[in-house]
Order: sequence, then structure tokens, then C-alpha cells
Amino acid sequence: MKSLATMEQVAKHVSEIRTLNPARRVSATLETLFAGALGLGASDIHIEPAPIKVRVRFRLDGVLHDVVELERAVYDRLIARIKLLAGLILNIKNEAQDGRFTFDSSQKVIEVRTSVIPGSSGESAVMRLLDPSVASFNMDQLGLNPIMYKVMTEELKRPNGMIITTGPTGSGKTTALYAFLRQAHTPEVKVITIEDPVEYKVEGIVQTQVEDDYTFASGLRSILRQDPDIIMVGEIRDNEVAETAVHAAQTGHLVFTTLHTNNAAGAFPRLIDLGVDSRMIGSAANIILAQRLVRRLCEKCKRQRPATAEESTLIKRILAGHPSPPANLEQINIFEAVGCEVCGGTGYKGRQGIFEAIKLDPAVEEVVIRDPREHIIVEAARPQGIPLMSEDGMEKVLSGITSLDELERVVDLTKIRG
Repeated sequence: MKSLATMEQVAKHVSEIRTLNPARRVSATLETLFAGALGLGASDIHIEPAPIKVRVRFRLDGVLHDVVELERAVYDRLIARIKLLAGLILNIKNEAQDGRFTFDSSQKVIEVRTSVIPGSSGESAVMRLLDPSVASFNMDQLGLNPIMYKVMTEELKRPNGMIITTGPTGSGKTTALYAFLRQAHTPEVKVITIEDPVEYKVEGIVQTQVEDDYTFASGLRSILRQDPDIIMVGEIRDNEVAETAVHAAQTGHLVFTTLHTNNAAGAFPRLIDLGVDSRMIGSAANIILAQRLVRRLCEKCKRQRPATAEESTLIKRILAGHPSPPANLEQINIFEAVGCEVCGGTGYKGRQGIFEAIKLDPAVEEVVIRDPREHIIVEAARPQGIPLMSEDGMEKVLSGITSLDELERVVDLTKIRG
């Protein structure tokens, strides 16, 4: 089936499928959902049962949208089909199950990671569509500003140490790590990863996956015996993994990993909470990169307008500490979302990263050891001349990449508003 460009087209096709015989109806419904998800660029398909109807939603650019309602009779067969494809046990309906399968569309072959959990009205399923092109992302596609791009290019040339990417789930950490790996990888070095799970296959590197008897901790210890130059640890979750990763960075390896913190400065107290000696952090870590994803304004329908007085005040406050602020902030124009057929009426099409980073220079290392509170670390890092996430985001607002509303959705600006 060809891709479907709008949610209305998906709903129309599902409605037409109701005239088919029951056996064909299920496969046609699943094909339609995939065609719509791929056509719209959805990252996830959510199937959520209620007592009478079943809601289907797509996650587009990080936001869920209602697409269509299914009849219960179709839902029961559809869940069974999804579980069968994903290698799940059909008659287990009171336990969570995870699996994956490959879907071959007319556009591309995609991996589908599937999660099914029990609920009061039936099993809820989420299918994540893993686009293999993500593994071929390079640094140019991440949205790094010129300052950040230069900093990261220099850091990726270093032979050892830790590069830590932080942010919540769905903030693009994995995509960034793959891009950095591609930049750092050459035929002369050996790269080994440990991931949970392996989402994208990357040619030329050894990728391993967490299993019941192969944890992040045990896997990382095994990887160190494989003579690697570069190691990627999908996530630091506990003391054992944290200390082993630090040890690897101190013994001649370049280590990429992730943490769940709200900002770059928050990575330091988080590592200390995990039991890592603050002096070890300073000697092992090279740079902490924090990121979020903002939706890009649709190029076809975005609309420019003058900023209000309140918006102008907020913009000037945010950019007051920027190392190289825009020259003219007297007459500020910004862009807003409108909505058209190209973006499915959302006003947005695609996403881009906004970033901040802290390098481990002597000034930052000193405060990490002496007083690792976030605001003190931020102040110590300001002379590095790297924009904060709010500043990077505001630059993208002024350049028309995203909207002020979107930046406020993703980054907490309440303290700056006053």
C-alpha cells in the first residue's frame, strides 16, 4: 500500500475496510495503520482499548494525535495479529510482553518494536517504528549551533574520557550518540556497544544487547577484555555501571553513554548520587551534553509576526547571558504555527535538537569536587562560551526554525519569566 499523507486519509481507509470480510479486514487495517504512520512520519502507533470502541493514536514529532476508532471485533483480531508477528504468546493476556518484527512496506523495511500490556478493557499495544536511516544520521543533521558543533568536533578527536549525553526519554539521545559514533569511528579503531535493546544496526561496529545474563555491568566488563578503542554504554543506571564506565575512560578508552537528567549540570550530582567519587568524575568526564527535541515549524505554512511586549521581554532576558547574542533585539519578529495539508494541520513538520554542554575544564572540575550544586556548576562553566539550552532554543525561535510556544513546551522558562 502507498503511504497515506493525512490522518483523514487513514480514517477514510479504515472506514472502507469495514466492508471487507473479517479475515481480510485485520491485515488491511494493519497495513493502513503502517501506511499512515510512515506517510505522516509517526514514531509510534498506540492502540488503546475502551469498553465499546478502541482508540488509535500516532505520535508525530513527539506529540500524540487521535487518528481513528476501531470496532472491538477488529481490535481483538488485530491484537492477536500483532502479537503473532512480534513473537509474543497469544494466550497470555494478563502479563506485559515485548517483542519486535520487521515490516516491509513499499517505501522501506522498518523494524517494529512492540509492547503489549494488560488493561481493564483489554490489551494496550504500542508499536515503535525504528527507521533505519536514523543510524546514518551525521552531526550536520542534529541541529548543533556553530559553537556546539566546533566543541563536539574537538571532543570527538580525543582518545579517551567520557562523553555523556543527558535528557529525558525521547529527547534524541540515542540518535545523537549514533551520530557521534559515526564521526569518531574510523577503520583504525574498534567500537563496541552495549544497548538495551539494539535499535539500529550500524555497519563496522560490534553491537551487543542486554539480556538476562548479560547486564550493562557484566557486559561492560566483558567488552573491556575485547580490546576496544571506543565503547558506547546505552545508559548508566547504577553504581556498578557508573564506576566501570569511569574506569574505562581512565584507562585509555573513549566512552559514550547517557544519563537521565534535566540539564547538563545535573549530570554531576546524579553521578555522585550513584556513588561515583567526585574527583573521579573530574578526571574521567570530558563533556556533558544535554538536549531536547523541538518541533520544526512547517516551511509551507509558518507565519511571521511581531513579538508582543511580553514575548520581547522574555526573549531579551533569555539572551542576556548569551555568549554572542543577536545584534538587533529592538524590533523582534517571530514565527508561529498555522497548519496546512503538508503538516497534517499541526503547523509542524519534523524535529530538531536544542542543546547545552559543559566541558570539564579546571574551573568546573574544582566546583564539582568542592560544591557540586547545579547553579554553581552552571556559573563556573559560563566562561566556556557555550549557550545554555534556553539560549540555543531561543536562537532557533528567532531564526524561524521553531515557535516560542514550542520552546516553552519543551524547556521550563518559568524562572526566567519571573
